[in-house]
Amino acid sequence: MTTPPTRSKRVANPWVRAAILFAILFAASFAFPGGLVDWLDERNESGLLSAPLAAARGVDWVSSALRVKQVGQGLRRAFGDWVGAD
Repeated sequence: MTTPPTRSKRVANPWVRAAILFAILFAASFAFPGGLVDWLDERNESGLLSAPLAAARGVDWVSSALRVKQVGQGLRRAFGDWVGAD
């Protein structure tokens, strides 16, 4: 009898891991777009981040239109209450 592998071959593939990581980062940026816009805006002194900043503002607008932004704000508020920070 053979024992089943402890890790799935799909998860062991670095491309699948990268895709999972980027999916999580995309979901986080879609739920919390205001922080990403602020962060990019603070670092855009040279103008090199104009394209990502424009994309982040677009994501902020779409996130707000779909009411995902409000869910992210609620999660952030709940986390702040949980850890005791503003």
